[in-house]
Amino acid sequence: MRRLLRFWREYARRYRRYYLLGVIALIATNVLTVAIPSFVQHAVDALAEGSDAMGWVWALAITGLGVMGVRTLSRTLFFNPGRTVEFRVKVGMFEHLLELPKLFYDRLTVGDIISRGTNDANAMRALIGYGTLQLFNVALTLTLTLGRMIQLDWALTLICLPPLILAALIMRHAVLSMFGLFGQAQAQLSRLSARILESYHGVGVVQAYGAEAGVLARFDEENDQLYALSERLLWIRAWLLPVVGGVGQACVVLLLYFGGARVIAGELSVGLLTAFIVYIQILVPGLTSLGFLIGAAQRGYIGLGRIYEVLDAPLERPEAEAAAPQGGGAPRLEVEDLHFSYPARAAGVKSAHPEGSPQRDTSDALPAQDRGGEGFGLKGLRFKAEGQVLGIFGLTGAGKSTLLDLLARVYDPPPNTVRLNGVDVRALPLNDYWRAVAYVPQSAFLFSQSARANIALGADEIDEARLAAAIEDAALEDLEGLSEGLDTIIGERGVTLSGGQRQRAALARAYYRDFDLLLLDDVMSAVDTHTERRLIEALYRRAKGQTVVLVSHRISALAEADHIIVLHEGAQIDEGSHAALISREGPYREAWRLQRLSQALG
Repeated sequence: MRRLLRFWREYARRYRRYYLLGVIALIATNVLTVAIPSFVQHAVDALAEGSDAMGWVWALAITGLGVMGVRTLSRTLFFNPGRTVEFRVKVGMFEHLLELPKLFYDRLTVGDIISRGTNDANAMRALIGYGTLQLFNVALTLTLTLGRMIQLDWALTLICLPPLILAALIMRHAVLSMFGLFGQAQAQLSRLSARILESYHGVGVVQAYGAEAGVLARFDEENDQLYALSERLLWIRAWLLPVVGGVGQACVVLLLYFGGARVIAGELSVGLLTAFIVYIQILVPGLTSLGFLIGAAQRGYIGLGRIYEVLDAPLERPEAEAAAPQGGGAPRLEVEDLHFSYPARAAGVKSAHPEGSPQRDTSDALPAQDRGGEGFGLKGLRFKAEGQVLGIFGLTGAGKSTLLDLLARVYDPPPNTVRLNGVDVRALPLNDYWRAVAYVPQSAFLFSQSARANIALGADEIDEARLAAAIEDAALEDLEGLSEGLDTIIGERGVTLSGGQRQRAALARAYYRDFDLLLLDDVMSAVDTHTERRLIEALYRRAKGQTVVLVSHRISALAEADHIIVLHEGAQIDEGSHAALISREGPYREAWRLQRLSQALG
């Protein structure tokens, strides 16, 4: 209930005038609907007496048209706010998702997030629109109809109550069963969405390895589970609605049996008995609507809970206490006693399942290195860099990318372990810090836009001279040979480009912007030797007087660095200049030997 009250305060309350007018329209709808059986009663009695019944027929026709008009108005007044609220919730979710840290995305799959923003948002809209409409409509229908029936003849009304009470008990049992199934079905739909997205993004790998059958088998497994849950829900509905309809027929039979005897005895008019039968025909759809109302309320309530799990996800960011770094000089980067490890298990985002229903552990959504383990953390790193190129070398799993993620604040480092100009980076405004840092991760991400827009990402207006310089220094002139040059749409995640082109496009993006600190994570791993030489020359030319942290497994890229740190299993095992490191035994010298031999054999 607190969830619904919160939703009312935050989203729905501003539309209370619409709901008030909608309730008034519903009252008019039900008053006119309840009046129709009375007109039928008078018309039948007039015909039985041989009188003219055309007046009552016209009253029926006009009332029917009135019901159509006010019912349409009531639906408009209830449904439109639901659409608007849905829009506001989706926008709020998207804005919050943009602010959430990477740890959140480590815990929740993309498919689950999309399902919450589509399926759960649709269920929420049904709750605030259709559900709210039916809540008032059913309440008014049952109250006014039963009230009018009691007013006309309380004895006939009592005769109809036992079947109605039986229907209410059956519906209560069905509702309790459906509630758990709705939660399971929505969670399973999230997992199916994740499976589809995963298969879509990896379609090239699937086809290359001929793994279509295995992918289809995994999809069928998830789909069969959703099908089974949906089948159980439909089975409940399949016998629920006929039972309610059967209740209406049972009431009619009772009315004809007991009411017919009273008509024969002269205690009841034929018109009144006919009116009661019409009232039953009004009540039964009301009970059926109650079933739909319960279903919409269950889906909406569960969906609302899953939406709030995203909206309430904490930003997990420390409050900014210092001014952002200002340009104009190379910043002083200091790392002191930096320890870091990924969580052993992801806490996940708790699903809005009813108590006792099965939940799925989301820890498998984490990459292997994010689930913790030997060699995937950092252990007491210490170094400084100011106006120089700091090289970071290490074998796979040494912690190089983890270090850059912490320096870029993709993950926040522990307090007082990373400082910029003597200030703990956690005390700096995050968005301002990100604007001061240019970070090129190992896996370059490109948007489905033009190459030009990808390089000038975030710029209000593109500076063509700056763009040309960035493209030249990133050795990216080959993109100008595309069908539409730099204006060519490169496809989702840069699918139309090679791995080397994607890396160089990401590097050009970093060169295009103003930065105080440049972080490069193995940006030359997918280029040939000639291109690598060009990139190295441009990098060190741009790096003069700048603070640059360059991660690479290629010794040729690190040879000109001012200082080099060697990592092994997250620990800092050696440091020095290139000349010093190749003069003594260690991983760096071994890699240098192997790479020189490879070039010689080349």
